[in-house]
Amino acid sequence: MKPRQIIGVFFILAAIVLIGAPFLKYELLEAKSSHVTAEALTPEKIQQNNEQPAEFNMEAIEPPSVIDSVVKEVKPDKESVVGQITIPSVDLSLPILKGTTNENLMAGATTMRENQWMGVGNYPLAGHHMNRKDLLFSPVLHVKKGDVIQITDLTYEYTYTVTNIEVVHESRTDVMENTIEPKITLVTCYSSDDRTKRFIVTGELKETNEFKK
Repeated sequence: MKPRQIIGVFFILAAIVLIGAPFLKYELLEAKSSHVTAEALTPEKIQQNNEQPAEFNMEAIEPPSVIDSVVKEVKPDKESVVGQITIPSVDLSLPILKGTTNENLMAGATTMRENQWMGVGNYPLAGHHMNRKDLLFSPVLHVKKGDVIQITDLTYEYTYTVTNIEVVHESRTDVMENTIEPKITLVTCYSSDDRTKRFIVTGELKETNEFKK
């Protein structure tokens, strides 16, 4: 093959990769978010994971790139999973991982404080908003008041009802502070193009039941 032909083939392959890259990224992220679920663990393992120290570095969070999805080894493993979140109205089901890190956010919803417990005070969770509406925390933007949010640590299942939805500036870190009343707070970017705004969903705890598979 002549050098000019080799160069031509190279540019064609490069163009194919660039066109397909976003789709590849979304497929890989979807695979990673379904790789580990809380139900694959035991209640004892969940409790043990929740007692382990974790990293919380909101300032270092970046939206996942194609390179992140393909090259970086994301580890949504048994050591970080502390539960599962389900929102039936928007068909969301994701593992909850302890620690707000880029790696954890590429796999599911993440806790936002060192000491937070389901059903006690404010239980804030962060997640990525992607350009694909069914991926990671993107469905959260379609949640409405009155919708049900369920989380479980495999011992109990906590059911919350959405009471408030708002868009705030990223500087509003008070949304993850603890409270006396038991509630849940979901945090994600309002737009994948504007990373300065946060979409906040708040829900009140309505009931707690023993978990049943």
